[in-house]
Amino acid sequence: MPSASTRSKNNTSGGNLKQFKQILEDKSQELRSHMGTSSASAVLAIQEDPYDSADWAEKSHEEWVFLQKNTVDMAQLKEIDGALARMREGTYGTCQDCMLPISRKRLEALPWAHYCVSCQERRAAGQN
Repeated sequence: MPSASTRSKNNTSGGNLKQFKQILEDKSQELRSHMGTSSASAVLAIQEDPYDSADWAEKSHEEWVFLQKNTVDMAQLKEIDGALARMREGTYGTCQDCMLPISRKRLEALPWAHYCVSCQERRAAGQN
């Protein structure tokens, strides 16, 4: 039976791995730039001194939206960092459940995928 790094090279060898690495790094940079302080300042500067409850509600809603987006972005950054770590370890592109290669099509759609489609569907159905 081939090692995990040998299996992962089936779909992520040579130029493919570089391509996926570039996609992950670009997405990471994009997310980090959106999470910058200028975005936070823009949200927090909205109506600094609201005078009525509608103004307070609008400001609170904008802050809530900003925080929710940051939470989602942080989770995605964690996934991207994990994928980059798997690249360094030589396990990128290998399903973490069945240890078979994740299809190129899946990695193109979700380059930080941990699982092949079959294992992901099984997990989503609660059949770990």
